[in-house]
Formats: sequence, C-alpha cells, structure tokens
Amino acid sequence: MAPEPAPAPELPNGVSGAVLQYGQQATVSSTEGQSLDQQNSQYQLAQAVARIFEQTQTFEDKFAELIGMFEPIERIGQAAARSLEPLQSFGQELVQLAQSFEPMRAFQIQLAQLAKTIEPMKGLQEQLAQLSEAFQIHLSRVAGSLQPAKQFQLELLKHARAFDSVAALQAQFTQLAETFKGTPATADGNDASAQH
Repeated sequence: MAPEPAPAPELPNGVSGAVLQYGQQATVSSTEGQSLDQQNSQYQLAQAVARIFEQTQTFEDKFAELIGMFEPIERIGQAAARSLEPLQSFGQELVQLAQSFEPMRAFQIQLAQLAKTIEPMKGLQEQLAQLSEAFQIHLSRVAGSLQPAKQFQLELLKHARAFDSVAALQAQFTQLAETFKGTPATADGNDASAQH
C-alpha cells in the first residue's frame, strides 16, 4: 500500500500567499515534465505579479479622481484671494486711521471731563462717542463676515491632514520599487525591452 501524500500546508493570505501559491504551481508543473514556457506564455510571471497588484487599482482610480475634485476648491481659493486682497488694503488704511485716532481718544477723555462742567461741550463729546461707536460696530461686522471663510479654512486643513501620510507612503513604495529594480532579460540573455 502506497503511503498517502502529506496534506498541502495552508498558505497565508495576501501578497505572500499569492507568491507562495504561484511558486507551488510552478514547481508542480516542472516536476510533471512540462516547462513553464510550454505551459504558459513567457509573460506568466509578470501576469502573476499584476494579479498581486490588482487590489491597488481601486486606490489608483480614487487618487486619479482627486485632481478633478481639486478644481472647484482651487476656484474657491482664487475667488477668496481676489476678495481678500482689497479687504487687506482697506484693513491697512484703517490701521493708519486707528493710529491717528489715538490722540483723539485722549482728547475725548478730556472732553468728557469738560462736558461735566461746561454744557455745550457735552454735544461735541456725544458726537465723538458716536463716531467711535460707529467705527467699532462696522469693524466688528467686517470681522464677523470673515468667520465663514475662517471656518472653511479650518475644514480644509482638517481634510488636508488625512493626506499627511501620503508623502511617507509614496517614499516607501518608491523605495520598494528600487529594491526590485534589476536588469530585465530573457532566458537567452537578451534585453527583454528590445523585443517589444
């Protein structure tokens, strides 16, 4: 009675499993007296590797879509820059006005003291107080109008953080590609690229 063949060991999942499975199939084919070239085309190894990387196709498609998704965000950014430019100039003009207003604030304080004893000064003091309050109200309104833009910026930064690992991943895959870099050649020693 012939001994029973040992059961085949279970292969791990993922890339390692795919490579081991391919290696076992190649060994069985060779032991049966058939060469790999006879059984399959000369590109069998490349096709096996391509099957390993089939799972990355989804990622490639998704990342390719990112360029199209960025276009509306770029338009929004350009519109915001065009809107903010005159507002920044206006802000600089108001900075100069506020610096000029400092001596007037000291005058206002003195005028308020005089208005306690000299009745006609009270009207002037009230007008200057209204002027200051009007500036304060309008400046607060402009500052509040920038809140949606600030919130949009914070949201963009939050979503941009999702891509923090991209540079490291790209470097890792580039380094791995260099690890597998070699001189492609066919069985007879000729450069495989010359045959295409």
